Amino acid sequence: MSTSLIFLITVAISAVFYIRYIGVNFTLSSLLLGLMLILHGPLYLYYTRVWGPETAFFTTILFAAPKWEVIPSLDLALALSFCGICAGMVLSDSVFGSSRLKMQDAISSWSRETVRIPRGVAERIEVVAATGVMVLVFFIVVENSIPHVITYFSSDAFEFEKIAMRREYGGSRFYLLNLLNNNVFPYVAFCCFVLLREDAIRLKLVAYAFIAVVLFEKAATLSKAPLAIFVLQLMVVEYLRRSLRVRLGVVLGFVAICIVLFGAMTAVAVREVSGISATLDFLFYRIFMIVNESLLEYFAAIPNVLPHSWGSQFSWLVSSLQSQPSPPTYLLVGAVHRGVTGSTTTAMFIADAWADFSWAGILCYSVLAGFLVRWLDIQLILKRGKTAATIAGLALGQYGVFIMLSTALQTAMVTGGLVLVVPLTMGISSAFKWRSTKGHSKSFNNMARIEQA
Repeated sequence: MSTSLIFLITVAISAVFYIRYIGVNFTLSSLLLGLMLILHGPLYLYYTRVWGPETAFFTTILFAAPKWEVIPSLDLALALSFCGICAGMVLSDSVFGSSRLKMQDAISSWSRETVRIPRGVAERIEVVAATGVMVLVFFIVVENSIPHVITYFSSDAFEFEKIAMRREYGGSRFYLLNLLNNNVFPYVAFCCFVLLREDAIRLKLVAYAFIAVVLFEKAATLSKAPLAIFVLQLMVVEYLRRSLRVRLGVVLGFVAICIVLFGAMTAVAVREVSGISATLDFLFYRIFMIVNESLLEYFAAIPNVLPHSWGSQFSWLVSSLQSQPSPPTYLLVGAVHRGVTGSTTTAMFIADAWADFSWAGILCYSVLAGFLVRWLDIQLILKRGKTAATIAGLALGQYGVFIMLSTALQTAMVTGGLVLVVPLTMGISSAFKWRSTKGHSKSFNNMARIEQA
């Protein structure tokens, strides 16, 4: 049986599992498996069999290893990843006492419930937001970020010049601040947004100011994606206030907004691309093709040119124990195919799993990814229900899933904030478990909004 057929059968089974077991909704499980099917399902075959072979870089990538070795290996790796993700979700349900029916009931109840805001939540958010505004404004001034943002977004410089600007001035010089800007601060901004929409916060100006400075920090990365993604996250938060279900009209509207938003960001950040047709072609490549191209780069370079690291680059701890730590994998892979040091190649989490631990890494990382996102759904949706904290947690978790599908799993857990979702939710809500309000009247739900956590 050819690897193409194995891949297609696995994708078909995963699609059935997705529709019947997970469902099309705004849970993290649905987002992970749904995006996997979209980005690395039939479009993967289209890239490796049709679109890629017509490009010069595809041939350059395959110079590192024979085509008949790389493509079949990648077919099987993606098939194994689909199986591992599905298995991890089922395992998580089994371990934590959940099931398909329980999750479906919780998703249905979400639409009927009002957003519950326990006593003290708004006050805590006000304190955190006020502190955050002062901290972020201080760093914006100290790092002279405003002129850099204005120069970047108003400049007529070409893409490579803007890349140089991003490397020189993008983000903060302080790692901790960059980390907080990726996960904790957006989480608090989502809470502020929910409280504003629910008219449940007194210091509205503080909440608006905090959302504004977080939005500016996204722009200060000097990259089009973080700013656009944060705006989209706020739109998703607004929708999550009402429902977790996905309707066709919502999907079409969301896709249209994504095209307009990312098209506008492309027009600003990539001056070489002009016109609707060129912009759409550019977005198609950057969204759908490059994610599979990057995977191919990893599997062509490893182990044919670069050996499996077997955990030598798995964490900062291992690197700190080495007298001369080797460069990160994304730099090494980029150098293999482009011939220059400094060019980076990042791909979805199975790429680093392959680089670190070969086939065992792909299986283990995939099971862990599916297990983790399903556990987060259980904690947020099934056990806690619709609150300002859980809505913000889902939005942060969705960002972590996007990071997972563009870089390493450990990066998604830390930088993407997946390991912070539950602690942040607990810290804001001061509750480990919510009582369900299913079937109760609206008046009771209104009372529950101010109940003691």
